[in-house]
Amino acid sequence: MREIIEQFSWWSALDILIIAVLVYHGLLLLRGTRAAQMLTGILLLAALASMSSLLPFTTLHWLMSRLYPSFLLIIIIIFQDDIRHMLSTVGRRPLLTGSEMVSSGFILDEISRAAAALAAKRIGALIVIERDILMTRYVEVGITIDAKVSKELLLSIFHPSSPIHDGAVVIQRGRVAAAGCFLPLTRDENVDSNLGTRHRAAIGISQESDAVVVIVSEEGASTAVVIDGQVKRMKDQKGLREFLGSLLTIEDQEDNQNSRLKSVRHNVSEYMRRKVRRMKGRSSNEQ
Repeated sequence: MREIIEQFSWWSALDILIIAVLVYHGLLLLRGTRAAQMLTGILLLAALASMSSLLPFTTLHWLMSRLYPSFLLIIIIIFQDDIRHMLSTVGRRPLLTGSEMVSSGFILDEISRAAAALAAKRIGALIVIERDILMTRYVEVGITIDAKVSKELLLSIFHPSSPIHDGAVVIQRGRVAAAGCFLPLTRDENVDSNLGTRHRAAIGISQESDAVVVIVSEEGASTAVVIDGQVKRMKDQKGLREFLGSLLTIEDQEDNQNSRLKSVRHNVSEYMRRKVRRMKGRSSNEQ
């Protein structure tokens, strides 16, 4: 231990710092891709490979030794789109990123109001709300908007006379990033055959990412939310707003926590007041 401490120098500290920065920013780039979801499986395979070399698992060691040389090539082939996206964002991504809020209560209010107005007019719409997995690859093929989310903007985008009303709107980092975006259709054969292309695109993007998708059906004049490939019908604007808030908004959770804290403080203050009154009553009786 003393030899290690004696050999440790400023160059060693700088070396460790560089490695830590590279690993940290590599994880930041990985966080916004589908590869992040596979990280657990990759770590499990690495643990199995280490276990096979340490313990007498002959068959497992043989299998891992045959799989290991081509493992890196398999990873590159499977995640070639994600790797290309990560490398393209290395020069554009800031070194120190601030807190990225998915959406605020105001934004969800505007989306709910727009969805209700579009449903009343029987105008179809598809709104994708980004969460942890980035939607940049779909934003890049659409028409860049980069504007504040508002009911009026969404109504103008999805109006039948608009040239980009057929595509999807992607909301990224609390702003309308792009419109007219094309989404992948689901390949699930168990999907209801009565669902149209808009619903199939919403299910497809929700299966490939963790995005929350709001659908406005022009045939049924109704709204729905798609998450993880599941379609949930909404009754009205209030129900849509509450459901989106439960999925996305941090403010609603903070309001619930604040209300609970207020109730706890109120109960504690009432208890202390009663305690003081009892003590005053006892002292007056003793006198």
